[in-house]
Formats: sequence, C-alpha cells, structure tokens
Amino acid sequence: MASYPKEHSRRWLCCGRFPPPRDGQSIATQELVELLAPDITFTCLNSTARPPEGRIIPPGRLRIQRVREMLRYLSTLRSFMTRHPSPILYAIFSGSWPGHLRDCAAFAWAIPPQCPVVAWPHNSLQTLTSSAVGRQTLGWIARRIRSFVIAGPSLSKPLQGIVPQDRIAIIPNLIARALLCSREEVEQKLARLPSSPLRLLFVGHMMPEKGGWRLLEAIALLQAAGIPCQATYVGGWSSPADATSFAERVRILGLQERVHHHGLVSNPAMLRELYLTHHLMVLPTDHPLEAQPISIIEALNAGCAVVSTPRGSIPDVVCSGVHGFLTDPSPEAIATAIARYWHEPGLWQAHARAARSQFESNFSPEIIRQRWLQLLLEVEAEYRRFQHANMKGW
Repeated sequence: MASYPKEHSRRWLCCGRFPPPRDGQSIATQELVELLAPDITFTCLNSTARPPEGRIIPPGRLRIQRVREMLRYLSTLRSFMTRHPSPILYAIFSGSWPGHLRDCAAFAWAIPPQCPVVAWPHNSLQTLTSSAVGRQTLGWIARRIRSFVIAGPSLSKPLQGIVPQDRIAIIPNLIARALLCSREEVEQKLARLPSSPLRLLFVGHMMPEKGGWRLLEAIALLQAAGIPCQATYVGGWSSPADATSFAERVRILGLQERVHHHGLVSNPAMLRELYLTHHLMVLPTDHPLEAQPISIIEALNAGCAVVSTPRGSIPDVVCSGVHGFLTDPSPEAIATAIARYWHEPGLWQAHARAARSQFESNFSPEIIRQRWLQLLLEVEAEYRRFQHANMKGW
C-alpha cells in the first residue's frame, strides 16, 4: 500500500491499478489520486498484475498472474478494512467476468456493509448486463454502492433498471498532466506539421480487438490508392503470439517502411511529442469492454483529429465530422475516413482545432477535479453524519 498523507481528516481507501505497467487505467487512477491529494488523503491498495516487462494483461483476459493478484488483493483489502474502516473509491470495478467475480468476492467478504463505496468502472458493463446472471449479481453489488462514476452518458445505459439514476455520476476520464499541451503548442503544430505524408498514431493495447491489425489493412489500401501515410504504434503486447502475428502481417502487406511499433512508452515526454507530431489518432476498436479510451482524450489535447469507432463512450467524446470521424471497424471504412484528410485540404486543421476546443471545454484536469471533489466530499459528509448518529448501517 501507498499513502498520500495530508494534515486533515478526509481519508479514503483507493482500490485500483497503479503503474507499472503504464496503461490507460493505471495512469488515470494514479493521476486522479494525485490530483485530489491536496484535499483528500488516499491510502492506495494496488491490484495491478505484473507480467513480464513490455507486456500487459488487458481487461477481459484471464492470466495466472491475475488470479494471484486477485487473491492477494482480497486478503489485503479485508485486513485493511477490519483495522481502518473508511469510505472507498473502488477504482477497479470491472465489466469482465473474471473481474466481476473478484468484485463479488470483495463485497461479500472484504468490504464492511457500513462503508460507503464510490465505484469507478474503467470498462463497459454491457457484457455483464446482457445476461440474467450478470444483471442479478450486479444488482446485488449495486445495493452496496453509494455512487457509480461513469465516463460518459452512453456507458450509463446498461445500468438502467439496475442502478437508480441519482446514484450515477458522469465524470470523464483524466489524462496525465505530463501530457498536457498548451493551445500555443497546438497552433504551432498546425502551422508546422507537413501535410504529406499523413502521420497516423495508434495508442492502445496491442491486441486484435483494439483494431491495430485492421489499421494495417487500411494502410495497405491507402498505399494502393497512392495516398502517402506513415503509422506509429504505441502499446504493449498481451501475448507473444500477438507480437508474431502483427509482425508477420506487416511483412506480408509490405509495410515495413510505413509502420513503426514503439512498444510501451513509459516516458510521458516522448508520448507527448508523438501526439504533437502526428495528424491523426486512429483507434478502430471493436473491443466488447470498450469504455472511454484515454488515448483519444490525450489526442484531443494535442490537436489530433480522431478516426475511431462508435464503441462505448467514444461518441460522447468525438463528434463525427467535427473532431474526426467515427466509422465501421472495417479496413475499407477506416481507409475511406483517413483518405478524406488527403483529398480535402483544410479538413485536418479544422478538425484538429475543434478537437482541442473539445478538450478545453470538457476534459481539462480542473473541470474533472471539481466534479470528483464535489462527489467525494458529499459522500464523506453523509458518512460522517451517520457515524455521528451512531448508525451501524449505511
């Protein structure tokens, strides 16, 4: 466990994944804790499973490392809550079946009923709510949760009929402050970045469901059409088989000179520079647990137009035709969307500026900080009133 101590009485337990490895969920959890630390003291219980260096364990994939970490996490959580009952920011609430079993065990065995919980799902709950068993078990857990924090309105739909609307808070995901770009930097990018070739950036788990393989096919189509483009991939492999499959497909398509894979980028300055030197962020995801990819918000911040799919809460972030394009995940549709930036002069600059404005209006750290503080302090105040009244239940 790690603590962020402050000289006041606002103390919470944060159950979540923290780096390493660095991915969207672990970075967002750490950034939120640090962003709120001036006002709230967090003790952090880390549930991260640590595979070999350079690899990740993405949501929905069960691994032996993850099972061990689940058991360790549950035991530590029970021990801590027995000694130090407190409000909980449950930042690993899961939409996958393995994660859901862990959550059921946590609420049945480790979390006392009187402790208020704010649940923060980082992936879609659609898979759970599409089955009768999932709806029943999710409903049981929901009765123990004071508030659900959902990244976008689209992600709240699966909870209808399970969680009362007044217990759902909409707060977007948070990007790392080290990645923040100024408006001046974005304007310099728009003025200086050469129009040819189109520079495409993919940031995400290197797994087929995220669409990186489909992007390769789209690049081959663009190459055949005479549209010059280069693609940079950033992300860790979930398995050696995926790494081999991707490299072989690059070779077969003859894209060795057009595609470069960086692997996991742990240096925020390097990742920030990549966003500032690429025209488009392309994430043709078809992942069943897709929620609100933090990489898309990072791209808006840096003035990247976005080509993605209408999965999860992505339509709440990207308006197709304004900040980029949302397409079918097929290679043909992806290639068609990218080609528009080649055939229509000025379109990229217009979308890039709109993307930056979208970030400033809805996803800046201060906006998100104020929403989180309002929610957590309201929950804490209720908890203290019940404690003062010597009530044993929530």
